[in-house]
Amino acid sequence: MKKIYTCLVYGEGRKEKIFLINLIDLKKFQYHTSLWHFNYDNASGGSPKEILEQCKKNIGVTNYDLILCFVDLDKLKTDFPKKWEQEKQKLEKEYSKCGIEIVWQINKLEDEFMKVLGKKEIGKKEINKLANKQIEKFINSEFWKRILRIIKDKERHLNNKLNIK
Repeated sequence: MKKIYTCLVYGEGRKEKIFLINLIDLKKFQYHTSLWHFNYDNASGGSPKEILEQCKKNIGVTNYDLILCFVDLDKLKTDFPKKWEQEKQKLEKEYSKCGIEIVWQINKLEDEFMKVLGKKEIGKKEINKLANKQIEKFINSEFWKRILRIIKDKERHLNNKLNIK
C-alpha cells in the first residue's frame, strides 16, 4: 500500500488560492500527484515576509509533508532594489526551517498568467478570469513544471526516507 502525503498550498490572496485549486484539480496534475492530498489556504496580501509569517502562523501544529507558499517577487524587488536576491535567499533559508517551500512567482502571479496565456497588458481582474477559464493552457508551462518539480522532489525524498520504491 502506497503512502499518501499531505501538502498545504498557500496563496497570497483569495484569487490566487482559487487559481491554485483549479490548477491542482486538473486531471493531468492529479495524475502526477496521485500520492498527494492537498489542502488550501491563503494570506491577505502584504510583503513576502508578512505572507510567509501568515503561512507559518496558519500551519500551527498541523503536520504537513509539504507546504507550498506562493509569493510574488515584485514587492521584494521594490523593497530591496539592490539586494532583493540576498533577501530572497534569506527568506528561503529562514522559512525552510519551518518546512515551507517558497514558490516564487515572476514579479506577480498575473505576470505568470500573461506569460502562459500569451497576453500583454491586461487588467488583474480580467487576467484572473481568463486564467481560470483557460486553466488547461497551464499544463506543461514553466510555472506548472516549477510546482511539480518541488512536489516530485519532496515525494522522492519522503519515499527514500520510508524506503518505498
